[in-house]
Amino acid sequence: MKKITLKLTALLFSALLSISSSAEEITPKQILEKMVQAVNHLNYEIAFVQTSPTNMDSFRYRHIKRDNKTYAQLVTLDGEQQEIIQRDNLVSYFQLGSRAFTLNSGSIVDAQPSVIRSNFDKLAENYNFIMLGKNRVAGRFTDTVRIVPKDDFRYQYVVFVDEENGLLLRSDMLDREGKLLDQFRVVTLYIDDRLKGLTDYLNKVSTPPLLNEAQNIAASLNWQAGWLPNGFAKVRQSQDLFEDEVIDSVLFSDGLFTFTLYVTKAETQQTNQDQTWKQGEYTLYSEVVGDKEIIFIGQLPIAMAKRIVQEVKFSQ
Repeated sequence: MKKITLKLTALLFSALLSISSSAEEITPKQILEKMVQAVNHLNYEIAFVQTSPTNMDSFRYRHIKRDNKTYAQLVTLDGEQQEIIQRDNLVSYFQLGSRAFTLNSGSIVDAQPSVIRSNFDKLAENYNFIMLGKNRVAGRFTDTVRIVPKDDFRYQYVVFVDEENGLLLRSDMLDREGKLLDQFRVVTLYIDDRLKGLTDYLNKVSTPPLLNEAQNIAASLNWQAGWLPNGFAKVRQSQDLFEDEVIDSVLFSDGLFTFTLYVTKAETQQTNQDQTWKQGEYTLYSEVVGDKEIIFIGQLPIAMAKRIVQEVKFSQ
């Protein structure tokens, strides 16, 4: 009888440990926040491929923190050679056959998924974070999290985060039916503080001219978005002159996906003339309303692009 009691005690103790361990498990949101911290603060080098239904490109990305400054380098590995260099808040673009230029920016946004720059407290208002368990990418074990919208207005993400260091090793952007729109996948990973030596080279590269942000060159076309999916807000507004025509543009984002609305005078006054084009994650939808043409380019389904365009309001 005593042996049975000891066994029951041991089993109960084991069960309590299991419950305690389960309660302390990291949440999906904590995994995503750990990813953002790792991406922004570790010294690392990755080689990765970016794949869409129609294209695949390969890159090498290096990220260094030194003297409270951020340095980074993105280089294409196939096709036309291109190099992008970040020196703290300046990002310079170099490409054969094109004039080099510099932008004011705190990160290199090209080729990498926007999920690594997201604020997950804000995203939680419009997305659910669901743990999918463990996986394996580039020979390393990952925590896998699905980011699912709470409405039918946008796409979803599945992210694979290195369980040891927190770096993003893979992300799949999927449509509402689960079809792959875009994939980021790390092939090799290297973490080492000796990468700080790369900053000596980056600082020696001449800085191309700073590209001035677009300035107001004419009166606005007097319009505004009449409807946006929850969470989307205006990020930037600009105005350009193309072949003597004024083009208003406004960039919107919900912190994960983005789109831009362009408004210009139409060549002809043809009401309800529209065009639709879809490739991977990007939708292009245009419609002529009266004497104005409205163009949507961005990462939302066609139905949402059409509704946003048709809800644009003009004032006299």
